[in-house]
Amino acid sequence: MIKIGNRTSAVALFALAIGCATASLVQADDVLVAFPTGYESGVHYATVNRGGIREELFTSPEAIAAAENGQPMPSGTVVTMEDYRDGALYRYVVMEKRTGRGAHPAPDIRAGEWEFQWFNADGTVRAGEDLDRCHSCHRSQARQDFLFTTDRMKEAH
Repeated sequence: MIKIGNRTSAVALFALAIGCATASLVQADDVLVAFPTGYESGVHYATVNRGGIREELFTSPEAIAAAENGQPMPSGTVVTMEDYRDGALYRYVVMEKRTGRGAHPAPDIRAGEWEFQWFNADGTVRAGEDLDRCHSCHRSQARQDFLFTTDRMKEAH
C-alpha cells in the first residue's frame, strides 16, 4: 500500500494513474483498421509505378460498382495497397470507410469517414506511423470520396 502524505500528492498520483490508463487506451485504439485477410480475392483494379515503387490496389466489387455509378463508396469499403520497393513487398496501406466513425483525427484533418492503417509485409501493424498524414493528403480528394484512384476503379471492368 502506498502512503500519501498530503492531498496534493494524492491528486498527482491519481492524475498519473489516469494518464497511464489513457495512454494504454490510446495505444490500443491506434489500430483502427484490421488487416484485410483475403483482400486479394477482391478486385485488383490498378497498378501504379513510380520509380522503384510499385503499388497494387485492391477493393471489393461493391466499391467498383459504386465508382462506376458515380456514387460514394459504401460503408465498410476497404481499399488495400500492396507497396513494393525494388521488387520486394515493403508494406500494406489499408483504408476503410465506416459510417459514423469516431472523432479521431480532428475534423480539420479527417478524410471523411475513412480510417487508415499501415501494416508490415508480414501483416503485422506497422507501429509509430503518423496516420494523420494519410488523412491530410486524402482530404484533397473530397470530391472523389477522398480516393485518388476512383477513375481507375471505373475502368476496372
